[in-house]
Amino acid sequence: MKLRIPARICRPLWALLGAAVTVGTQGQTVMLEPWDKVPPPAESLFVQEWSPLESKSWQAHLAGHARTMAEAYRNPDFGFVGLSKDAWVHHRIQAFMSLAYEREFTLAAELTWGEMQGKRAALAPVDEDGLDLLQMYVQTRWELGEGELVMRAGRQVLYYGSGRLLAHREGANQRLSHDALRLSWRSEGWRVDALLASPVKISPGAFDNSSYFHQTRLWGLYATGPSPFGQGHEVDLYYLGLRQDDAPLSPGMAEIRHTFGMRWAGSTERWRYNNEFIFQAGRSGEKEILAGAASLGVGRIFKEAMLRPLLGFKGDLITGGQGGGHSHTFNPLFQANNYFNEGGFVSPSNLWNLNPYLILEIHHTLALTVGVNFLWRYDSDDAVYGPPLNALAGAAPQGERYLGTAYNLALSWDPHPAFNVAIGYTHHEAGLSLTAVGGKSVDYLQIAARLEF
Repeated sequence: MKLRIPARICRPLWALLGAAVTVGTQGQTVMLEPWDKVPPPAESLFVQEWSPLESKSWQAHLAGHARTMAEAYRNPDFGFVGLSKDAWVHHRIQAFMSLAYEREFTLAAELTWGEMQGKRAALAPVDEDGLDLLQMYVQTRWELGEGELVMRAGRQVLYYGSGRLLAHREGANQRLSHDALRLSWRSEGWRVDALLASPVKISPGAFDNSSYFHQTRLWGLYATGPSPFGQGHEVDLYYLGLRQDDAPLSPGMAEIRHTFGMRWAGSTERWRYNNEFIFQAGRSGEKEILAGAASLGVGRIFKEAMLRPLLGFKGDLITGGQGGGHSHTFNPLFQANNYFNEGGFVSPSNLWNLNPYLILEIHHTLALTVGVNFLWRYDSDDAVYGPPLNALAGAAPQGERYLGTAYNLALSWDPHPAFNVAIGYTHHEAGLSLTAVGGKSVDYLQIAARLEF
């Protein structure tokens, strides 16, 4: 799958996610590597590129990303951590560099740095990092018959589908990357990726982040191709295997989890949809794994109406339960941390979720989103989980299931594709399944500014 965009119209920059972008001169085309097309897309204010040694075959590229975000919570983690209020400001800066020989060879690196100010709770590893490598990889490409084989080896960002299982942890101050080897066969609209990877753990010093293959290993196959519904529609088929020596659901014990999934997504002039079905099996400690998730999403745009409203609905059924020698609790692997709303209160595990929402285009640069999440435990005897799959509270004493109602409001201003200001607010009114175990209602406010340069 290749994307070609006239450079005189649009110079896309995927530096937000460390993209290896080959940008041509006036009138030529921009070729974006499919692995680097990770949301949200952005153009830069300016593009720095040149040909070393006056060679048109070699191209160098520089890009950057900066974000500042302020967050404030009332009763963070539903009050289970013992804090009534917490607020902080965090900053991150990334700088991306690549050197490419035509499309055959690319050497790329991305530096990252981040700090946090004002947080009362203990800092998490993703909150701060000295200067370090978010990415550093080599990529080669071979033409084989009607298709091509692409290999990327080294530290890199993994993002597939809608980020339900493999994402870049955008909401956190420091993004997630993996030390990985990826092979991709691409032919006739299909792309089949094989990967072997280990997540990179963040340490606070400079150039001290590392993966631990002997503790956590990820492998899999991910295929993306055209849907029978035609252009604008696609289907994903995948298998992902994960081994952890210290499993989150069986502390101190090993887990091997096999994840099989299928995703259908697409859009027309008026409709959009994104549906995914996932099954998990394996062994967690002494328990057999049998878990799964189904996610349905549909939306309709009313282009002729005032403010061009988009009315949408999302629904999730995500299994849970740890009884009877079986583990039915779904593990979302390396999912996007703002899965249900920007507050990221709960992990997509042991949940039912219903989420109607409405998006209004106030101006071509300004969008307002309002929505509500209705949340239940799938199994009242299983825990309430916060990201990344941390048990916040135990079983509901009387079998209460309703976790509460989250009211969401978000405003996004995009005066230029390289610059974005976003404001988000969520109030989660705790339901009986939370209050019965000591949980409280939560308020969350986020203000963020992002710049690509």
